[in-house]
Amino acid sequence: MKPLASPSALQSAIRNRQSAIPPLLLLAFCLAGAAAASAGEPLIVREIVIRGYPGDPAVIRGLMQTREGAPLDLTRLDDDIRAFLRAGHVATHQLQPLPNGWRVIIDISEALRVRSIRIRGAGRDWETKMLEALATRVDTPILPEVLKLPEDERFRRDKETIRAYCQEQGYRAVVVTSATFPVPNTPQLDLTFHVNLGPKYQVKWLRFRGNRSVRASELRRVMETKRDGFWTSRRYCDAIFEKDVERLQDYCRRVRGFPNAKVTFERRFLGPQGNRVDVTLIVDEGQLFPVASIEVKGATQWGADTLLAAIPLKQADVFSDKKMYESVVVIERLYHENGYPDVRVTPEGRPSPAGDSYDVTFTIEEGEAVRVNTIRTRGHPRTRRDVILREMELEPGMLYDVQKLERSQRALQRLQFFDAVTVRLAPADPPAPGERDLVVDVTEGHTGLFRFGAGVSSSHGVVGTIELAQRNFDWRDAPKSWSDLWSGNAYVGAGQSFRVTLMPGSIYSSYAIAFEDPYWRGRNESLGWSLYYNTRDQGTWDETRAGVRLSRGIRKYKGDPDTDVTFHVRLEAVNVAIHDEDDDDDDDDDDDDEPPQDAVDERGTHPVFGAGVTVRRDRKDRPTFPTKGYEWELGSELVMPHGVTFSAGGTRFWTLGSHPKDYERVLSLRGRVDYQAGSFPIYERLYAGGANLRGFAYRGAGPTDNDEPIGGKYRALVSAEYRYPIAPPNFYGVFFADAGTVTKDFTGFAKPRLALGFGFRLLVPALSHVPISVDFSAPVIKQGDDETEFLYFSLSLGR
Repeated sequence: MKPLASPSALQSAIRNRQSAIPPLLLLAFCLAGAAAASAGEPLIVREIVIRGYPGDPAVIRGLMQTREGAPLDLTRLDDDIRAFLRAGHVATHQLQPLPNGWRVIIDISEALRVRSIRIRGAGRDWETKMLEALATRVDTPILPEVLKLPEDERFRRDKETIRAYCQEQGYRAVVVTSATFPVPNTPQLDLTFHVNLGPKYQVKWLRFRGNRSVRASELRRVMETKRDGFWTSRRYCDAIFEKDVERLQDYCRRVRGFPNAKVTFERRFLGPQGNRVDVTLIVDEGQLFPVASIEVKGATQWGADTLLAAIPLKQADVFSDKKMYESVVVIERLYHENGYPDVRVTPEGRPSPAGDSYDVTFTIEEGEAVRVNTIRTRGHPRTRRDVILREMELEPGMLYDVQKLERSQRALQRLQFFDAVTVRLAPADPPAPGERDLVVDVTEGHTGLFRFGAGVSSSHGVVGTIELAQRNFDWRDAPKSWSDLWSGNAYVGAGQSFRVTLMPGSIYSSYAIAFEDPYWRGRNESLGWSLYYNTRDQGTWDETRAGVRLSRGIRKYKGDPDTDVTFHVRLEAVNVAIHDEDDDDDDDDDDDDEPPQDAVDERGTHPVFGAGVTVRRDRKDRPTFPTKGYEWELGSELVMPHGVTFSAGGTRFWTLGSHPKDYERVLSLRGRVDYQAGSFPIYERLYAGGANLRGFAYRGAGPTDNDEPIGGKYRALVSAEYRYPIAPPNFYGVFFADAGTVTKDFTGFAKPRLALGFGFRLLVPALSHVPISVDFSAPVIKQGDDETEFLYFSLSLGR
């Protein structure tokens, strides 16, 4: 248990207890000790007497280091008193001389204990956090002397904890006092800390002076202390600001290459309450030093010229620790990619003899080359081992390569079968020189889905949903009992996908069954098929599409694990029906209800045959909420009897900052271009609006006839999106800008549309592995016949 006082207070109280020893007894003790020392005999504890303890005295003796028959040690006796207090006993000791030693008398009394602790004046949320940080706990024993200490000394450590927390929130002048309230008829007390926050301190002026090479905006980004603005309520804290000064100085020295830089500050407290802070940071950059020479020691696998060419630090560059340690990372990475996982690179930057430059040395301990002995997989009772092994680029006998290890881990994560994936090296079992085992630890997630309910989309309307899906399907894994079927232990584990979807809706309806095996017959070839029937109300006409689609693919094209090539064919029957074409009650003069002539011309059922190829590369760091990397695809399809379509698109992700983990701020840029060569009917043309061009209604941007969309042959779309964390890892906000155009023929970016907006992304793993999207957008640039919408939302329909 923790005592309810600082160590200094306890020591003072114990000393006060010891002062109860009569002076004559101490004098006798000293004289006897001097006599015994002169005779060469130690002072022996002959008897230990325990008084005042209601239980078995052996319990108290068990807490003591002092023993009968052992030499008397006052320091050890003081430690015993502290041990009693930690056990909840208040104790004093007396020493009585005996003819051949000493009697130690221990008087025990029951300690006061804390029944409850309260913090008043700081708010309930703050109270909860501060109580967790206090040294004091409920049921902590205390000495009565602690309660007799002055207010400044009582519970000093806890007061400092409370004061520091409040100061971090911007209340620099906070005052904390304590009060104790005995509980009648019990050896307990209630403890209350009273907090007077005072005014909130905020930085109203934040200036830099003396910085010539480093811009003020760059330095501000390094600081945690920020200037308060009209739309913000930033706090000021002395401790955080002083760390900022150290951080700025370190940044100038290590990152910007000013090894002698110094940062000081001037600080004033202004305003009626003195809580408006005026800060001036004085930056003395000092002198820049160039790199005079760079030396590499200990390298045998590569020549020094090869390593020097690879690193970012170059001779005659301005010296900085940042570039030096970045060079260490480059060298170690080079070794890790070529079989040396244990390499160590030690950098040293030292001033030259003349003192006007730096000499840099990289000392390399290469270690031994390592090959993969075997691959051990763990944590997948349902997933077959070969499903994991086929995603591994590293195989037994291969030289270790960290790049292949990282790509293998990314491939396993992309499967979305596992909640966690870790791939690491481990000692070979049994041990073998120059060999390691590769250990793959996974945690299986939920891959099956049965969903029954309703969804809403601004493009699809109200849609009922009955969906049965398994992303880790195995058509050969028949159930052995009914319990296997209902518990999810049947038809699972081979890495295939199977989905049955029934989605009747008010505007859009879809019925489909689909299957895909990404490694058909154990080869790097995929096989998939789907049967589908879709209907959509297009406003003045209906489109019904029934068909079958077959696909074959090449996985890991030319050895690249992130690149796939897929060939497909589709055979469809498309029916176009005009609304109310036989209704005599309609107003024939109302052009607003007239369907486009292109739809009227295609009235009836038409066969469509398509055959195409798509090349796709995916190098995102993760499938959901990616933070870096890119993906792109190129495709073409021959559509008989209409013509050929060409398409290209991609997305790039950049991490702008992250603190702490999962709080990434991410910028993404997406673009896509589609073109049709030939004469395509209205139901095969290109459209924009809704999901691909927010701010515009579904198919609401593009050529029209009778105010109805008729699509085009050329489409170009560009989107920029900034994602920021709200409640990561499953809830984020976004700001975005969408631009695009659809025209009857290739026109570059003529007749552009532009919309700006914001939105939210919510991932509910129990419902779907695709986030729910809600976007609010306003068109900034639009064309005359465009149909706009302010809200776009989707519940991941059809995926």
